[in-house]
Amino acid sequence: MKPLEGVVLALQQVWAHKLKSAFTLLGVVIGVTFLIAVITVVEGMNRYVQEDVAGTLAGVNTFTVVRRRRVVTGAESDEARRRQARNPELTLHDVEVVRRAVPEAWLMSFYEDRGLDEVRRGDERRTNVRLVGGSPDYAELQGWDVESGRGLTELDERRGLRNAVIGSAIVESLFPNESPLGKEVRLGAHRFVVVGTFEEQGGMLGNFRDAAILIPFATYRQGFSRSKNEVDAISIKMRTTEDFEAAKLATEAALRSDRKLRPGEENTFHFETSDDILGTWRSITRVLFAAIPSIVGVSLVVGGIVIMNIMLLSVAGRVKEIGVRKAIGARKQDILLQFLAEASTLSILGAAIGILLGIGLGFLVDRISPLPAAVPLWAIVVALLVGLVVGIASGIYPAWKAAMQDPIVALRSE
Repeated sequence: MKPLEGVVLALQQVWAHKLKSAFTLLGVVIGVTFLIAVITVVEGMNRYVQEDVAGTLAGVNTFTVVRRRRVVTGAESDEARRRQARNPELTLHDVEVVRRAVPEAWLMSFYEDRGLDEVRRGDERRTNVRLVGGSPDYAELQGWDVESGRGLTELDERRGLRNAVIGSAIVESLFPNESPLGKEVRLGAHRFVVVGTFEEQGGMLGNFRDAAILIPFATYRQGFSRSKNEVDAISIKMRTTEDFEAAKLATEAALRSDRKLRPGEENTFHFETSDDILGTWRSITRVLFAAIPSIVGVSLVVGGIVIMNIMLLSVAGRVKEIGVRKAIGARKQDILLQFLAEASTLSILGAAIGILLGIGLGFLVDRISPLPAAVPLWAIVVALLVGLVVGIASGIYPAWKAAMQDPIVALRSE
């Protein structure tokens, strides 16, 4: 028997027994749907992190000095946590140390931020707001583009003016039908004049940045800072990769010298770069992809067992057909191939349905949430191969049992 004939016979059996075939395919469909959906979302996130988040949060040729590591993947010892907890806070003195160490910096900024319960304008309010007190270069270094009005200036910083640049989500909540420029908003007990608005970020970062308010760092110190002298982070952006490496080394040397750290002592501060963010994300994706096979495997094993049992029932119900085929010249390998083709076709059909459902589920997540989605071709190929392997593995025993039927006994069966 030619393989194509086996596939045609298998499709005829599926069409003739629709309900039975649907239950037969269920386990494979569920397993492949989950596989494709997870890979679609993870791959979308992977591209988003590599192309947008890493470059936007950390910036190209940019490093940020922070007190301690803010994102930790994997196990971290209690001693390491205690050691980092003892790191001194970054201060305006550290800002000057870094500024003197890298006088050729393209951009340099420092900031402190906090969450606010709400920002108000009359009876209108927006909750869950992020308030940032940043130096004049903060918005440009972070890649926040001003859509209308202006950004903050050195004059705003020197005079500690109560001016603010607000994100698009705040504009939408407080100024749905008018320009916010020149209008006042209330941050707690303080009034601020809106001098500019940021372009909408959208995506996952949109939830974080579009609800942000940027005010001068000096103003933030007066009314919101936990300490008049501390900063959360210091960021440096260089023009080239070579300058970036040299600036990072110069900053590390200057801070170590200022803090009187001896050779061999660990830094009492931490550097964050886009490579750190990408490394963290790669660690997360490795864990996710390591967990997928075990979770999907359960559904596929169940699906394979169901296919095998349905095929055994099919063999039992078609004994006379097998006898007739053998009587007119069908060989054992022809019968074996026929039932293997049926099992494989059932499984691949289930995988194909699962691929379509998984892609649909992934893009549904993309539409109703900030999680992006992307379908890699390799995932579709893998899913189809998985379907083929499950079909062959689950069909071997029923096919062998069918092929070993004695034609005389088979013809006598009713």
